[in-house]
Amino acid sequence: MSRLPLVGKDPAFRAAVTLARRIAPGRNPVLLCGPTGSGKSHFAQLLHQWGAHPRAPFVEWHGASVPESLMEADLFGTRRGVATGVDERPGVFEAAGQGTLCLEGIERLQSHQQAALLRLLEQPSFERLGGGRRVHAEARIVASFQDPPETLVQRGLLRADLLYRLDVIRIEIPPVSQRPGDIPLLAQHFLAAACRRQGHPAPALEAGLLRALQTHPWSGNLRELSQRMEALSLSASDPLTAEDLPPSFWLGPSPLEDGLARRLTLGELKDAYTRAVLARVGGNRTKAARWLGISRKALWVHLRRETT
Repeated sequence: MSRLPLVGKDPAFRAAVTLARRIAPGRNPVLLCGPTGSGKSHFAQLLHQWGAHPRAPFVEWHGASVPESLMEADLFGTRRGVATGVDERPGVFEAAGQGTLCLEGIERLQSHQQAALLRLLEQPSFERLGGGRRVHAEARIVASFQDPPETLVQRGLLRADLLYRLDVIRIEIPPVSQRPGDIPLLAQHFLAAACRRQGHPAPALEAGLLRALQTHPWSGNLRELSQRMEALSLSASDPLTAEDLPPSFWLGPSPLEDGLARRLTLGELKDAYTRAVLARVGGNRTKAARWLGISRKALWVHLRRETT
């Protein structure tokens, strides 16, 4: 089982970790909310590892990978003979035993299937498809959402009554873009791990490269940052610099698009664009000032004001 790198000092991230540790021994349902790649699966694993039954099964169910016609059977299992060629098979609720069942993509279930899940949460026993003996559901349920659950309810994809039943404890996992101070620590962590796998020491990270990483939008979050550092671990440079980043790194959203998405003020957009230019030129203030069309002194004044 992989482990989340508990690296970083960002208050929102540390609050999420603290909450996860505090509620892990319980059996209440948990909602994990955060964008794709932010570490929801790893938080589910932490809840399991810190929980009352860490040696019990940890089972993940991904609705996006299950055909709609098989979702109910996948969750609840099947009884032999329920249809031609169908064998006896337990579903994920049964397979998880007393452990943890992480459900991702329950908004893909049809309304009647969500109703069946709601009944199971209220009365934790069920029958496999085709009937037979009732099975007691003992696993802790962790539901994972990359979109705000309330938005899914408004769009008619998630039953409100199911959300009310699941929303006992909610852990909000911040995206990497909201943790710029943690990015150097995370980058060093992922780089060191990649280099260990390849059997060579990790190179140093030059300040210009770190600035470039901090200003990148990271739409893929931890997953994208991990893969980027995996690629950089193959470089022969030491230290690694912004010039070691591939051209594709610089082809993300424009500063204007990023600013609109993050609802930045005009001042914040100016600061973000200035940092992005500095990162692009490897921290060279003379080149950055020329790019921005201002004097080097004006750039120095701006940067000083930004940090005070």
